[in-house]
Amino acid sequence: MRKLLLVTVLIPFISHANVIISATREIYPSDSKEISVQLLNNGSEPSLVQAWIDDGDPNSTPETANVPFLLMPPVVKVSGHSGQQLKVKYIGGNQAKDRESVFYLNVLDIPPEPENLRGRSVMQLAIKSRIKFFFRPTGLKIPAGDMIKKINIYNKEKQLTIDNPTPYYLTISAISPVSSKKNLLSEGLMISPFSQKSVAIDVALRAGDRVSAVYINDYGANISTVKEIK
Repeated sequence: MRKLLLVTVLIPFISHANVIISATREIYPSDSKEISVQLLNNGSEPSLVQAWIDDGDPNSTPETANVPFLLMPPVVKVSGHSGQQLKVKYIGGNQAKDRESVFYLNVLDIPPEPENLRGRSVMQLAIKSRIKFFFRPTGLKIPAGDMIKKINIYNKEKQLTIDNPTPYYLTISAISPVSSKKNLLSEGLMISPFSQKSVAIDVALRAGDRVSAVYINDYGANISTVKEIK
């Protein structure tokens, strides 16, 4: 009898998963008829893949997820050393028109049962990769490439506040003083559109100090920019 143990990872490029998502994030422009998501099987054996989109619940399943997208095919066999495209189509909903909405794309990699162990009691890992899936309305006033220019960083009594006045989700992976290059964040931050997020830090910063902020762009690349503390 075969038992499957589910493991969820938020980083798609993981050595233990044969089937990976080729991107670290996906963006769906609201005026697109559909977009494609590329899967790659780096293993030599075929894998059965189940895919679905959720609205933020990491424990969602294809049966419980309720999102305004149609994903095809929801279940597919991906041959070894091969690829497979998933098609995602927006079917309409009540998403805000003045800002992005965030969803999550799940890809569950179910490994085949080893032939030499068939009929035996074995435990295998079914690995779920999960990446951010952004729905982006057209006509937003600020181009996505200019987002980081609008960001403000404040500090008060060892509390760092990042202000995101843009219609985009901002993901910051590191903030470090230019003088020391010590990362002040214990983990990455995702800041919603038109909102702020504060974190406690262990160094004193003053207005005018310069920090290096590393953010993740549309292509999943880490981009560094220098900002002045307000």
